[in-house]
Amino acid sequence: MSAARIDPGLPAWAVSLAESLVAETAFHQWAGLRLLALAPGMAEVGFTAEGAMLVFGRYVHGGVLNGLLEPPGLLAMLGDMQESETAMTVDIHVQHIRSVLAGEAVTMTGRLLKRGRSTAFCAVEARVGGAVCTAARITKTIQNKAG
Repeated sequence: MSAARIDPGLPAWAVSLAESLVAETAFHQWAGLRLLALAPGMAEVGFTAEGAMLVFGRYVHGGVLNGLLEPPGLLAMLGDMQESETAMTVDIHVQHIRSVLAGEAVTMTGRLLKRGRSTAFCAVEARVGGAVCTAARITKTIQNKAG
């Protein structure tokens, strides 16, 4: 496995958070999610369509794909956040354009579109071989971490 492309200008806490979110979250482990790239305003993760994520027609269950759209959206925000902040999804709009078939390698790119004081807007696209399979718009609320 090759190392992720990480922008050297990102703070160490942001890189550490991104790496641990992908590597240590049980759902992400189960899906085989990998961090591919991280830069201010952009994040890229990937996985291969296989195993229990597939339904009878040998394609990825839409609910699994919906859940995997969240990490690249959050990770794209890290360059514009403080270590004391956290972000939670308050709205997500997903359009599945075509099925992701068994064995296909999926790359999901998240982009921060706009960040305000307490709200951010992200776009995420899932692609196979350069073709868009799923597109999402995510609205996040930004808050100070508890504790």
